[in-house]
Amino acid sequence: GTRTDSITDEILDYLEELNKTNEIWVEYGIQTIYDNTLEKINRGHDFQNVVETITKTKKLNLNVCAHLIFGLPGESQSDMLKSVKDTIALNIDSIKFHPLYVTENTLLAIEYKKGNFTPIDEQTYIDTLIKAIKMLPENISIQRMTAGSENLLAPEWCRFKSTQMSHIHRALRDAGIKL
Repeated sequence: GTRTDSITDEILDYLEELNKTNEIWVEYGIQTIYDNTLEKINRGHDFQNVVETITKTKKLNLNVCAHLIFGLPGESQSDMLKSVKDTIALNIDSIKFHPLYVTENTLLAIEYKKGNFTPIDEQTYIDTLIKAIKMLPENISIQRMTAGSENLLAPEWCRFKSTQMSHIHRALRDAGIKL
């Protein structure tokens, strides 16, 4: 997703014009609503910037897909679910959920190797995801429920997306959720 601080009024005007003849979706990497976490992960903007940018985007009748990351440093499950709640309130059209994973050659990899960061475990991720999905109104579609990387260092459970999806689908079924 695009960082909200990289979108100018000129870009939004251009997308509004394109939207007259093509269905346009703008994806924003919200990640979290917490400014201290946004600063910690070097996002370069605060949540107020997210609110302002998405509000402008929606006023132009553009579709918005929001990206949220579960498992960011220092965030509890209740923090993650509050991010979902506040993101829903922005009148988004769609959402993508991702676990935070560690890839080689990153600052997070250094912290992980030093023992200063523990990735979210699969059960906590799936439990948070199920709770988040239950919060979504019917008009918000889910475009993604997990992600992984080829350069993955951790968590190991993110290595095989088909296994992740199998576990997620089982949890959805057990929760009585049909997508």
